[in-house]
Amino acid sequence: MVYPLIVCGTAFSGKTAICLGLFQKLQEMGLRVGYFKPIGVGLKTIEEHRVDPDALLMKEIMALKEPLEVITPIVLGRWYLDLLSEPPLLFEKIMGAYKELSEGKDIVLIEGPPKPETLTCRQCDVSNLSRELGAKVILVVKGSGDEVAEEAILYKHFIEASGGELMGVIFNFVPRQVIERVKGVLLPALNRCNAASMGVVPDRRELSLPTVEDVVTELNAEVLTGREHFDRLVEGVLVGAMTPESALNWLRRSAGSALVTGGDRTDLILTALEADMSVIILTGNLYPALSVLTRAKEKGMPIILVPQDTYTTVRHLEEISGRITASLSSQKKIRLTREIVGEHVDLKRIMDDYTKWKQGEAASGA
Repeated sequence: MVYPLIVCGTAFSGKTAICLGLFQKLQEMGLRVGYFKPIGVGLKTIEEHRVDPDALLMKEIMALKEPLEVITPIVLGRWYLDLLSEPPLLFEKIMGAYKELSEGKDIVLIEGPPKPETLTCRQCDVSNLSRELGAKVILVVKGSGDEVAEEAILYKHFIEASGGELMGVIFNFVPRQVIERVKGVLLPALNRCNAASMGVVPDRRELSLPTVEDVVTELNAEVLTGREHFDRLVEGVLVGAMTPESALNWLRRSAGSALVTGGDRTDLILTALEADMSVIILTGNLYPALSVLTRAKEKGMPIILVPQDTYTTVRHLEEISGRITASLSSQKKIRLTREIVGEHVDLKRIMDDYTKWKQGEAASGA
């Protein structure tokens, strides 16, 4: 038998990073750990199969031997309800993949879908999976406002309504200036509703912000200069619609951002090269003047080129998060997930529950 543990959360709550950190820490303890994401979401395909990027990341980083179609048997697209099979067949596919993946494992970390309620209409939501797999649930929520605590309590009721069991809640990406309020106000509110805290994780910009390499990959951009600085973090987006005379103050106030403008704005681009931007994105496939590229190489500034117009590019940038990838620029993020889980997540509670479960399995088999 294997001990299953579901890590679910709200959108962009950092549940994949928590899974990655838990995987590394549990392996360090000598446990045979598996990773399973029964319901993924993917807009890209590999060999005509839709692929969930988080499952692909875990397979590459953790050297998982199972094929992707076993790690993530169901991968949804943007429109999916009318494409799914009947509920029993869908659930049987998940259970069959889980049985294959769990062989030879001590613990299987099960990452939830974008939201705990995903596929409620097919009885494959987190609550039902918790009940059917006998898995405890760790809920990851993002933020620090009072509404986050109420959201966590609401999901506790949702998970338990169908017979699932919540182990606890992790508050993730919490700004350092409000950590004490979270501990002193939000956690007691959870406790009064019988929802245990599993950790308060401080916000780390390295995890929550995309790198230049992330931007290049997501935009499928052509790299003109600055490849050696792909590890820079992108803190915001600035559209280059201002005049060069007024631009410098704006650019200096937006240090660390991406500037999006046309390649024909030579005067503006040269001004931006004197500011501390992370990357300059040229739209409309308009190549810049040679003087721009020469100066950019001297400054070590990444300049990339995309075919889309400025509006479309900015919309796409707004959808890019600090997703961890298997790239060289993400190696620091991968190490950071291990450190964060070790320092801020209640591993003892997980191990105590695992030990209790293991003793119960041994007693039932005696």
